[in-house]
Amino acid sequence: MFNELIHNIEAQRAKGNNFAVVQVVDRVAPSSGKIGDKALVLESGELIGWVGGGCVRGIVIKEALEVIRARRFRRIRISPEGGTRETADYKEYVMSCQSKGTVELLIEPMISQPELIVVGKSNIARKLVALAAASDFRVSVMAVDAESQMFPKAQAVYDTVDFSPVKVLENTYVIVTTRGENDDQSVKKALESGAHFVGFVASAKKAADLKDTLAKAGMPEEVINRLRSPAGLDINAKLASEVAISILAEIIDDFRNGGVKPVRSQQQQKTEPAEEEITAGSAFEEEYYINPVCQVPVSKRNPKHIVEYKGELVYFCCDGCKVSFDKNPAQYIK
Repeated sequence: MFNELIHNIEAQRAKGNNFAVVQVVDRVAPSSGKIGDKALVLESGELIGWVGGGCVRGIVIKEALEVIRARRFRRIRISPEGGTRETADYKEYVMSCQSKGTVELLIEPMISQPELIVVGKSNIARKLVALAAASDFRVSVMAVDAESQMFPKAQAVYDTVDFSPVKVLENTYVIVTTRGENDDQSVKKALESGAHFVGFVASAKKAADLKDTLAKAGMPEEVINRLRSPAGLDINAKLASEVAISILAEIIDDFRNGGVKPVRSQQQQKTEPAEEEITAGSAFEEEYYINPVCQVPVSKRNPKHIVEYKGELVYFCCDGCKVSFDKNPAQYIK
């Protein structure tokens, strides 16, 4: 099992996926999870490995998804007397399973190291490559006539702007700093690569003109709007090295914090949920059902019990939740 888990970790890292590692660090019998048991939870909600069944599984998936999103570890304790303590790094749940055991788990986020592709061979490009490499990014360069001697810190240097030989991962960032050399074609290829983040080093006017050019060439508006330009945080940078610092700071902010969300009015926040919230919520609801007894997600593909109540299918993670529900269904289904 341990070797299989290591294989899965390596496979997820190779794909550039984010996931969480869960380990049982303490238990009180008769909990089925033993100290040292481990599992992975993917962003899809899939759990690989074993740390316990029943309500433990649902709670672990719920908390692991939050750990991946927040990129911050969390320790959780599930026990018959739980539910009284909660901090940013610690949370308690009531053990609703009939076994009435206790299990404590540590959930750690495993975030894929970001990759930066710099398009261009300008002075800003050289400074950015050096800074990003020093910050533990995987760095590649694409530019016509580029040579490895120009970018000694880069892991790969391509003498043409072509994304076909590059494996674009979820945490891939692209910065175009071509300084007037085929800007529109370079930006077009970068946007079409599917990279999570595409930035263009240019003035606001030049960026607007380039977007107009791309629109006239038939590029969809939603793709053009993904372009970040002018690239970099506004730190009043003047030197090439300062511009490079501002760009890297924006990338790190996006990587660590998910980027800065557009500010919406309070009325919009009440009536118009963000598109990504709708999409993520819909996908989660298709796969999981919130157990009405313990309020934790239950996989619809592998529930412990399913009952029908007033025309609605109700999914349970364990015997204890179903027994509680059967005693008084109206208490849980309003």
